[in-house]
Order: sequence, then C-alpha cells, then structure tokens
Amino acid sequence: MARLHQACAAAAVVAGGVLMATGWTLLDSRPVRDEGALPAALRTQDPGRAAPPPSPPVALAVSGPHRLHVTVAAVAATREGDLDLPEDGDSAGWWALGAAPGAARGTVLLAGHLDTPAGPGSFEALHDVGVGTRVQVHSADGRVHAYRVTARRTYPRAHLPDDLFSAAGPARLALLTCAGDYDPEAGQYDENLVLYAAPAPAAGPSPP
Repeated sequence: MARLHQACAAAAVVAGGVLMATGWTLLDSRPVRDEGALPAALRTQDPGRAAPPPSPPVALAVSGPHRLHVTVAAVAATREGDLDLPEDGDSAGWWALGAAPGAARGTVLLAGHLDTPAGPGSFEALHDVGVGTRVQVHSADGRVHAYRVTARRTYPRAHLPDDLFSAAGPARLALLTCAGDYDPEAGQYDENLVLYAAPAPAAGPSPP
C-alpha cells in the first residue's frame, strides 16, 4: 500500500469524566484481525519492596532490525474529542489520563503518526515490528521500563477498544498508529494498528 503523506490523528469522547474510545470516525464494518493473544497480567511484585511512584514517559525505544527511538510528550483530548498528537512526525504522544510506565495497573498508551504532510512518521516502523520484539520506555525519573510485544491487532477506525484509554486492568503497553487504506475524501486511513506489549525483565541499555 502506498503511504500517502497525511496526518494520522486519533479520536476519543470524554463523557462524565470517563474517556470512551470511539476510534476514528470513518465507518467500517470489517471484523477485527487478531494476530496474537492479549498480554498476560503483570507478574506479582516482591511485597517486601515498595514500588516507586510512576513517572511520565519521555522516550520510546524499539529494538531489532526496524529500530525506533522517539521522544514522547503527554497529550490529552482536544475540544473536538481528538487525541491531540504532536504535529512532529518524529514524536509520539502519551495519553496522560491512562497509566504511566511502572504503574501496577492500566494501559500505557503511546500513539504516533504513520505519516504527515512532511513525510513518513516515526510510527510507520510499527508495521514491521513483530511479536517478541523488545520495547523500552524511558520515564522522566530516569528509569527504563522494559516490555515485550505479545500481540498485533488491527481494528476498523470506529472500533478501537475502550480499555486502550484506561488506567485500570492489567499493566501493559499499547502502541497505536494508522493502518489500512487511505481515503482522500475523508482525509484518513480506515484502520488502526495496535501493538500490545507486556512488562518484561530489564536487560541492558536501549538502542542509541
């Protein structure tokens, strides 16, 4: 599929203080393609050690042949209900009302552009990242949180799962970008790619 240089942005609706995911607003009735099992729950932590408080993510690193290293900034919803991603295609946005890296529960949601008017976005690389790939999230307090990709799922734009935006549920990382075919009239892609990753033991430094 040709990559058309258009910005990719997520949408959500906030109601009663609780975020309800509605996906991107192109109607599409195709079923979800499940490419792996959802991540398992976080391993039980040592009860004798108090976990440090979570800190916001500032960078994401993906290892392997399709290396990725991007800065991360906190984002929220616009007045129109869109996920307000950085315009810079080389940066990613962290949904600040979800979980932070290191939290005992919830989804750490990082979203990025597939492409922008200026060219390919950094999250285009996610389309070539497979299950088992190691991912590291750097937080503002200097810690590095390790994850391993456990599943790849593709959703129609109107059917992103609500729990992607939740601070509840098992601890996991979700990386989100556009996928599928580009509709020039709607100005958007018709699918979303989500990579799920589960917490993993730390093992060495992240890619430079």
